[in-house]
Amino acid sequence: MRITRLRPIIDIAIPSDFLAEAPDDREAVRKIGYLGRGAAIFQVNKIIIYRHRLASNKDRTDFIIKNLQYLSTPPYLRKDLFKLSRDLRFAGLLPPLKTPNHAPEGKPQRGEYREGVVVRWDGYFSIVKVGDGIYAKVPKPMPLGTRVLVQIDAPTTRADTYRAHIVPRDKLSIYWGFEVEHSDLASLFNNYEGIILTGKEGIDIKDAIESIREFMGKDRILVVFGSPYHGVDEILKAENLEDLLRRYPFINFIPGQGVETVRTEEAVIAVLSILNLIRYLRGSLT
Repeated sequence: MRITRLRPIIDIAIPSDFLAEAPDDREAVRKIGYLGRGAAIFQVNKIIIYRHRLASNKDRTDFIIKNLQYLSTPPYLRKDLFKLSRDLRFAGLLPPLKTPNHAPEGKPQRGEYREGVVVRWDGYFSIVKVGDGIYAKVPKPMPLGTRVLVQIDAPTTRADTYRAHIVPRDKLSIYWGFEVEHSDLASLFNNYEGIILTGKEGIDIKDAIESIREFMGKDRILVVFGSPYHGVDEILKAENLEDLLRRYPFINFIPGQGVETVRTEEAVIAVLSILNLIRYLRGSLT
């Protein structure tokens, strides 16, 4: 399955207390699953979990990241990359993603990309597991447990092993699922050409369409979401970063919402669906 990567590349920033309303870990994992599915549907490149001072004892950064990483990992690699953990005891509730990196079909073909993990060495070569009972031989010694992306070159004399080379993930022209990382709020804004802040206190989406269309001409943008109890504007003010509300567009993507509070995972799907339409129309019209 090859899915062309859409432009611009979109990363999303989620607060570390987005699970604040979850009554227990089962519901927390379900919310993480909805978030991951929404991100994958709309080709999010990276989910960044950011800490902020209003999160207090509701901060669940490690729990969120571990479950998102488990969700984003191809099923055939999970036993190799994850040890038994209390944080993952309800990981079975996470929905399947079936992104291109999750669903290799049969034996690898020449030129095919596969995600893998180094499981042993053969002289100068690293042996990388790239499927159930399928391995790639890469001419580079790497530590055991290293997670890599390879491209298949040719079969070897062994029926279960193929020659391959490592490919940088950011060089792919196809969508390959999302990565997960964490950040403090102050450094979150340093590496993006365009940033969109979201929240019901922002300007109406109908008045922001043109500015969003301009953002679609950039290479990479970041979309920042608030938490169940604290909007993006409150969070930035608490961190003495309120000037960012004037520097970047702060947009209400769901005017006239029929519920008191839109959950973060719901807001992600609503916002990304609008951005995806604008991104798609812009691409089809240029």
